[in-house]
Amino acid sequence: MNSYILLASGISPIRNGDVHYPFRVDSDFLAWVGMDIEWAILIHDLRSKEQVLFFDEPDEKKRLWESVKWDIDTIRAYGFIGKILPRTELKIYLEWLEWDFHLPEKVITSTEKEYILIREILAGKPISSADRYIIQKRICKPEEDVAKIQKAIQITEKIYNYLLENTQSGMYEYEIEAMIAYQFRLHRGIEAFPSIVASGPNACIIHYTANNRKIENWDLVLIDFGIELDGFGADISRTFAVGEIMNSRQQELYDAVLDVKSFAESTLKPGITRKNWNRGVKEYMFAVCQKLQLPDIEKFTAFTNPYFPYSIGHFLGLDTHDVGDSDIPFMPGMVLTIEPGIHLPIEGIGIRIEDDYLITVSGCKKLS
Repeated sequence: MNSYILLASGISPIRNGDVHYPFRVDSDFLAWVGMDIEWAILIHDLRSKEQVLFFDEPDEKKRLWESVKWDIDTIRAYGFIGKILPRTELKIYLEWLEWDFHLPEKVITSTEKEYILIREILAGKPISSADRYIIQKRICKPEEDVAKIQKAIQITEKIYNYLLENTQSGMYEYEIEAMIAYQFRLHRGIEAFPSIVASGPNACIIHYTANNRKIENWDLVLIDFGIELDGFGADISRTFAVGEIMNSRQQELYDAVLDVKSFAESTLKPGITRKNWNRGVKEYMFAVCQKLQLPDIEKFTAFTNPYFPYSIGHFLGLDTHDVGDSDIPFMPGMVLTIEPGIHLPIEGIGIRIEDDYLITVSGCKKLS
């Protein structure tokens, strides 16, 4: 059976009027082609491995009005060796595929992210999800991709040290957010995801992004952020006290989070599934919360624990929450986060500590 993967690179969505958001290429397309080309469609033959790229050469008007990054010569120079055809020939090509092979049971595999045009052409044709091919392609990173992730982590950690030196009580969360954005641009990067700058009780909101509170002395500040370079991003979280050292209660909870993080590191290794790894760490965290005698902890379980309501980590790569399969054993080359946290709204304390790890032959390695 002949199967094809169709990948659309995507377009810049409209923000309002005729203003577009900045373009960010589809991650599956980037994984396959290695280029952030806008308005392109790839057809990949799973049997022959042949590829056809549908892309329109920019005309003079486009070159006058826009910053043109890609043309056919540039695409070739980056190593694409398949056919390159105008997008107007896509419909004819897809119709030719079905006529040429005479296989009524043929499956055209798709990521279900195609343009409306593709969906119209394929209407009534058998389409299945390409998830398993995408996961196989992206779940284990080659050395060059790991190096890109590590570079993003190193820059993010450097920026964190800059923030630590320049954050003062009386500042607003958005001022720290602005410093992050400025540093990202200085390093020719963008946000891998919206930066979280949560001070005081705001750190009890897991994905807090309002970033508008004034930071007071003795506040804890939780920052969850990461730069993206060449499509690959970092994802780290840090929690620190502003103006003074942590008080005894803050330090007690911080040390508890570090304890859980150490346990998670020691159990992250090949052979265990993400599902089972997460289960073991959540049970350990629940025991820690019991030892801390957090309010009403006896009413909950490891999986309903309100003080740690998320999983211990996720796959990381071209997406912050990268593709993966929680039921297959970890293998060398996978990259995951470890991010334990304790969020205690009744005391206005939220702590999360997060780093990124590479699965190795014998265990895991912190990328920094």
